[in-house]
Amino acid sequence: LIVMDPPWPNKSVRRSSKYETQDIYDLFQIPIPELLAPEGVVAVWVTNKPKFRRFIIDKLFKSWGLKEIGIWYWLKVTTENEPVIPLDSPHRKPYEQLILGIRASTSTTTTNKITTIPQQYAIVSVPCCRHSRKPPLDTLLKPYLLEDPKCLEMFARCLTPGWTSWGNECLKFQHM
Repeated sequence: LIVMDPPWPNKSVRRSSKYETQDIYDLFQIPIPELLAPEGVVAVWVTNKPKFRRFIIDKLFKSWGLKEIGIWYWLKVTTENEPVIPLDSPHRKPYEQLILGIRASTSTTTTNKITTIPQQYAIVSVPCCRHSRKPPLDTLLKPYLLEDPKCLEMFARCLTPGWTSWGNECLKFQHM
């Protein structure tokens, strides 16, 4: 399993200088085909900008030899279970998307576990007060992965037990 939360270019982030963003085309340089096991899964967090979603599915996944198998949604709610932003807000959305992919060559007979990953899934939680902190995926994805998977989080902002974390901010949330 490879989970990525790239630092997508974003005007509000640029203004606030919360973190450094990256050109989306730099993602092509990541050697996912060499890092991913034959029956591995890639999960990429994406902002709600349609351009980025299309980029992942139509360009990035194709360049890595992956096919999209699902999109999961993380709905951010308040402690009163209300969306943090109205669902119909024209500017921002109270959810983020997680695009899931597997090798395009993975046959459905190779493994039933990976092919049973839900095409759509909703994660509902109160977001951490820290900017861009995502809910942990280890327990959510575990039922769909092979036994004892090797897991890598790229652009990580914390360490997850049993995972390899890579990025400029791996220790950012460790004190919490």
